[in-house]
Amino acid sequence: MATTVESTQVEVMSNEIKKPWSAKATLGLTLLIFIFYFLISIIVLGIAAGIEINASGLNSEYALDFGTDISQKLALDGDFNAINYLLTALCLSPIIFNFANRRKITTAAAYLGFDKWPDRATFINFNLAIFAYFIFSYFASSALSIKTPQSMIDIYNSTDYLWLLFIAVVIIAPVFEELLFRGFIYKGLESSPLGIVGTIIITSVLFTMIHSGQYDLSILLVLFPLAVIISLSRYRSGGIYLPIYLHFVNNLYSAVHMYLFMN
Repeated sequence: MATTVESTQVEVMSNEIKKPWSAKATLGLTLLIFIFYFLISIIVLGIAAGIEINASGLNSEYALDFGTDISQKLALDGDFNAINYLLTALCLSPIIFNFANRRKITTAAAYLGFDKWPDRATFINFNLAIFAYFIFSYFASSALSIKTPQSMIDIYNSTDYLWLLFIAVVIIAPVFEELLFRGFIYKGLESSPLGIVGTIIITSVLFTMIHSGQYDLSILLVLFPLAVIISLSRYRSGGIYLPIYLHFVNNLYSAVHMYLFMN
């Protein structure tokens, strides 16, 4: 009898681990990832500021004030931001794959949506959707009198290696952010009572909110429809490749627009 009970418990535990992370667990692990992100950024900033202080040869009496000034400058330095983002994405991506791998439904790659390519019709439809979004954002920006944020201007002006910033913004950002939002978060919420509609809304809101440190409210309002389009592409295509592609196209468009604006 005891053996039967034990085997039943093992079977229940096995079935539990074969399910995706629950909505609560998914959001909790996402919060942990955000905490790791900020900790890594602070560590990288501290190391960079320390290198600058040592290179300046200042004594400890002036090091603190100088370090504060250096930290503020680095926060708006294009090269530092690019390197910092590349390092955080490199550190956090394996953690996301590890979280996905702990749910023994399938492989971690499949859990995150790397197992299905979009069909031709879906690919064409969402190319039209992103083109329509560019038209919308143009007229919305004009109507809301949206100007290029000064912080973005400072970052581009302080970039000595434009190719490095390009890699971080146009290539790494789409892959890493979609890995988290339309990969890990989407999978956990999709299988929860929230359903597809709740999943699309929450992932879009979270995606918009993480950019609140860069943009003001008017830009975030224009950004939200893009987040919805990308989330819808995850649902319609069944995988993460189309969201990454759309994110790449948007960031490429923004980068070229910014380059032309600065020059």
